[in-house]
Amino acid sequence: MKINDILKRIIAYIQEQKYKKGDKLPSERDLAILLGVSRTTIREAIRRLEERGIIIVKRGSGIYINKSAETLVIDYRLETSDQATLIKDHLEARLMIIPVVVNCAAARAAEKEILDLQNCIVNMSRAIVAKELKLLAEADSEFCRVLAIMTKNHKLVRLVDQLNIGSEVFWEYFIKSDEFVNNVIFAGYVEIVNAIKRKDPVEAMESAKRNVIDACEWLSKIIDTPCTQIFGYKTKQNYINQ
Repeated sequence: MKINDILKRIIAYIQEQKYKKGDKLPSERDLAILLGVSRTTIREAIRRLEERGIIIVKRGSGIYINKSAETLVIDYRLETSDQATLIKDHLEARLMIIPVVVNCAAARAAEKEILDLQNCIVNMSRAIVAKELKLLAEADSEFCRVLAIMTKNHKLVRLVDQLNIGSEVFWEYFIKSDEFVNNVIFAGYVEIVNAIKRKDPVEAMESAKRNVIDACEWLSKIIDTPCTQIFGYKTKQNYINQ
């Protein structure tokens, strides 16, 4: 069964039950049984509904409706089951948003927030050693969220929260390579934090750009999507110099 069919069935269920904003949905397990599909399929559908602001997943609590049933509309033209496209979109959005956030964060960072960033890196290191995909994605999301909080701009915080949704699809490729996560992603995050500690917005932003481009170039070897197809530049240096 295609993912769009699952989305339609979940929306139909929400509408039939006349759920209101704030109501709690059945668990992933119960939804899978109810719809007769695997939990993996339900998890992907939940991720996409969360991306569109239809539901909110509260870790350790459950799945909650974010919109009343009568207001639910999904533009299925935006849906794709192509994982490579999902990752491309994630990287592209990350490159557009995170360097700008980092630039602003470096100019406004407080000492406690820098400590919070360092704690995120510690949690990321533990997740890498344990090969825990979920923990790695959560540490990465928290790192980006702390950066957004540093900007003192609540709109940027909400934007980064939206960007963080579904990041597991991005990380499940990277966690398989010790060399990559340690020498590219992990080292890149340390560079960003060091630039922020020096109150150097320009270098912090450039470090963030390099980090995403490095991820893209590494990923292109796996999913056969050249970096130039994603960002429209012939080389990493060409992009960074823009």
